[in-house]
Amino acid sequence: MSKQWKYMTTPEYIETQNKFNQYYTEKVLPILQSVEKTRKRYFYIFMLIIIALIVWIGFIATNIQDVISGSSQTQGHGFYGLLGCLAILVLCWPMLSYYRRSKESMLPILAEFFGEFSYLYNSELPLDLMDESMLFRDKGVMRGEDCFSGTYQNVAVQIMEYHRFKQEKRYNEEYQRREKVYVSKDRGLIFYAEMNKSFEGKTVVVKDKGWLNIITKYQNLQRVGLESPEFEKKFEVYSDNQIEARYILTPVMLEYMEKLQDTFSKIEFSFFRQHVMIKIETKKNTFECSNFFRSVINKKRIAQNFDELYLLFSIITTLRLNQKQVQMQIN
Repeated sequence: MSKQWKYMTTPEYIETQNKFNQYYTEKVLPILQSVEKTRKRYFYIFMLIIIALIVWIGFIATNIQDVISGSSQTQGHGFYGLLGCLAILVLCWPMLSYYRRSKESMLPILAEFFGEFSYLYNSELPLDLMDESMLFRDKGVMRGEDCFSGTYQNVAVQIMEYHRFKQEKRYNEEYQRREKVYVSKDRGLIFYAEMNKSFEGKTVVVKDKGWLNIITKYQNLQRVGLESPEFEKKFEVYSDNQIEARYILTPVMLEYMEKLQDTFSKIEFSFFRQHVMIKIETKKNTFECSNFFRSVINKKRIAQNFDELYLLFSIITTLRLNQKQVQMQIN
């Protein structure tokens, strides 16, 4: 990391990191070693498939004239060639399923360090809450993918990937008509938590849009000015409760948000009712911890996943502390 952030030197982070290093050795590494054996086995199958394809393509190229002419001498060869193709497809199936199996093995054990979590390869998105958050103003058609679901410090949390599609009309030359098609618009990550205490208002933190901020409007929300020029270079804050917005956006919270923005350039936040929703727009697979062509035993990649999760969960920790402080002030 190019910048040493304050949170990286706090006793809480250092203590958590040390615990995770021990957890990695005892829990994560044995899983990685098991997955690596599976990867190698599938990789050897992949290499055999490549060799078989080369041989089959060479056979077709050598006998291409006979195949085109339909010579009776090559009919048997053609039949065996077809069987060869089917066999290759059958062999490819376990290799194609490796990606899913590796995630189902590794991601749950990674999330369990922070709390009681389960993992789903495909998830159902909270569409109503996404509308209410005001972070998805043009929702389009959305599909859920990887999902962690569980509790962190007695707070219900879900972390899920989404893929958003938009509808377009394109001309189909075959049928001579315009048809509706769905094309990929963007994808990313949703971090959603249900706090134990409700917010009185709604506060939305969105990326700074430059001169477009003048025409950007959020229904019933007003712009909130903060005493942090660095933060306001990256974000714009809107709320219907100015006092509460400042209680939420403490200096510590602003630092975590800035660090997350440094990690995920397109990130936005919403605090409403008892809900916290964080939208991260990114093209990469956020919790990517396996690569078919490389060893999965890569502590640097796992450490990056740890930092990403630590920052996201720190938002919840900070909010809980803020809510306790506010409650103490009220009492």
